[in-house]
Amino acid sequence: MKNKSLILDLQKLKKFSEEKRHHETIWSDKQAKINLICMKPGQEITTHTHHGNHIWIVMEGRGEFTAAGETQVIDNGKIVIVPALVDHGIRNASTENLVIASLTAQGD
Repeated sequence: MKNKSLILDLQKLKKFSEEKRHHETIWSDKQAKINLICMKPGQEITTHTHHGNHIWIVMEGRGEFTAAGETQVIDNGKIVIVPALVDHGIRNASTENLVIASLTAQGD
């Protein structure tokens, strides 16, 4: 149905891998997409850029967020907004799992 709302259940969607972070698109349309990123301790997203803004919402755990060469700790409940073309990445430096919702423009 075109006008039906969607409710996503994080507990049912999150998945982890011992080998590398799990990265999965859980919703998308013509303009944007939401990826769910699940990282075990020590896993990371290497620094990269996007043509549009990038928004990360920390759903569980804690990580080290790096942008433009500066690192800071982000944890459960934090929202990170990265402007277009700013180099950024995150590492799970804790002993707990890290779950992040990542919002970007489609094609970015």
